Amino acid sequence: MHKHTLTCRRILTAILATSILQFFHPSSLHAQSDDFGMDFSLSAEKKLRPGTHVSVEGGVRTMDHTKKVDRWTAGIGMEQRLYQNDVFNLKTDLKWEYMWVNYPEQTKDKYENFEYFDGQNYYSATEYMGYNHRHQFWRGRHRTSLSLSAGYKPNKRWDFSWREMLQYSHFNKGTTTMERYRVDDEDEDAFNLLDDNTKTYRAKDKFVLRSRIGVAYNIRHCPIDPYATAEYGCGLHHKANKWKYTAGAEIKLNKQNKIDLFYRYQTEDDDDEPNGHFLGIGYNFKF
Repeated sequence: MHKHTLTCRRILTAILATSILQFFHPSSLHAQSDDFGMDFSLSAEKKLRPGTHVSVEGGVRTMDHTKKVDRWTAGIGMEQRLYQNDVFNLKTDLKWEYMWVNYPEQTKDKYENFEYFDGQNYYSATEYMGYNHRHQFWRGRHRTSLSLSAGYKPNKRWDFSWREMLQYSHFNKGTTTMERYRVDDEDEDAFNLLDDNTKTYRAKDKFVLRSRIGVAYNIRHCPIDPYATAEYGCGLHHKANKWKYTAGAEIKLNKQNKIDLFYRYQTEDDDDEPNGHFLGIGYNFKF
């Protein structure tokens, strides 16, 4: 077997093994709130003229350790090169996508704080009252992204990138059923349903600024290009801090087809998306 083929296979095996080991590493599992999902995408790209491309894409992502669908997505985008020389390039992207997002059922325990007097002193205590249960529901949203990207390629092997993206998201109105259960006065192990009401989530808008840096390496005589990126996003008019760390590889099947394999960990202080690990695969076709 050709030595370059062996090298490529070893590199791909190392990338996949590193992703799997990272997911099962104890430091990655200590947080009970962390989830695991799969990310699948399919995209097609068309060159309109030198420096101008349009693309369409669709995808699905899972959650709850791949037991449930997290979201379906469909989008369209356009890329325009602004400047390019032997080592530097500058481009801008405009993208619009629609998402069908799954909000899983949720249960929250309810407690009541009270004070009591023992004849001499006042004491504070907390009593478990029951729980509130939210039913699962789907909620649509659309997102528009405008980005400016720069690339620096000092030689044929290394490629460094930087991107700034302004992202606007509109969340449609959503409705679900909320139930209130409280501990039975006569049986502490039983719960009574007090009421069930329709809860409506109002439509809302969010603006986020995302900054990303990345590095990729082109292996000589090998169709596998490993890469790594780090991205930080912050809310512009609401509190949100989100980090994404990605490591993966692009596999060039030929000039028109390529596959993207990656591992990603994301964490944020917003409730829209869970913290967690993802393994992803994407297919891209150029025509």
